[in-house]
Amino acid sequence: MMTGRTLHMDWASLESAFENHSPDARSYVDRASGEVVTVLGDDTTDALAKRVAEGPENFARVEPIPSREQYRMMERFIATVVHAELKTRLQDSIVGKGAFRRFKDVVTQYADERKRWFTFRDVLAHQYILDWMKQHRLEPDEPPPWTLDLPMEPAPITAGAEPPAPEPEEARPETGDLKRYLQAWARAHGEEYSYLFGPAAFDRLADDMSGEFTFFRRR
Repeated sequence: MMTGRTLHMDWASLESAFENHSPDARSYVDRASGEVVTVLGDDTTDALAKRVAEGPENFARVEPIPSREQYRMMERFIATVVHAELKTRLQDSIVGKGAFRRFKDVVTQYADERKRWFTFRDVLAHQYILDWMKQHRLEPDEPPPWTLDLPMEPAPITAGAEPPAPEPEEARPETGDLKRYLQAWARAHGEEYSYLFGPAAFDRLADDMSGEFTFFRRR
């Protein structure tokens, strides 16, 4: 549905609507004015809620950026990381449940790359919003105050942001080999099996398997 006019967008409000994952909030863009409105709760007597209900064709529903899209953002960022240890740790962090929290915990330990990640994510989120506007045929009267240039140049690992010391080598060499193999497998199939396994599960599996191999060799 074409609006027949360009809209004066409140870009900050629109961005907030896409980031709002509250189950009690429903946001819309008024196709006539470009106003971003938010309906709270299930109160059908609320004036704004009635306005939306009586003329749904006049509003475009804003759905928060879905988790699968945010997961792809992390994958795209990891693909640009050149620091070998950080890249491996980030790849391992997004396998299984709790991926978003683990990713944040890891990238936060590298101050420069943390800043680049936030800029990287903002650019992808802004592009998602603009694609959504095109899909819903909402034409702004002026471009947003955003840059859409991805910060592809990896930040250096500076002296003030040294990564944590590497974990000590495993007592049994075969354990490290197994962990590397299983973590690689987890990265390749993590999305498919994320509801069952996480990185810790593969660590435990590697320990158990290497223990069995050592036991049978000694027999």
